Amino acid sequence: MTSSETVELDALSQRIARIIIERLQLEDLTPESFPKHAILFAKEHQGGMGFDSIGSLEIAAGLADDFNLELDDISEQDFMSVETLAAYIAKQQQKASS
Repeated sequence: MTSSETVELDALSQRIARIIIERLQLEDLTPESFPKHAILFAKEHQGGMGFDSIGSLEIAAGLADDFNLELDDISEQDFMSVETLAAYIAKQQQKASS
């Protein structure tokens, strides 16, 4: 991975974290403090964020709106963490621009 790709993924991760924070009203987190590799839907005692199905719908809606994406074909693996979402969105943006 090149340094420009890393910067792009970092910027996408920040944007995704901001969307999640806003959509789920997580007032105790900032995009910079959001744990980018934490599993979004795993229980907190398992190192995850503990979000539920309503949270997943809110996150999906926010991502679809902000990035103008169809998320119908997103896999569970792509929806695991902010990092995996950033990689998925980067791939989708690459496909759209080619």
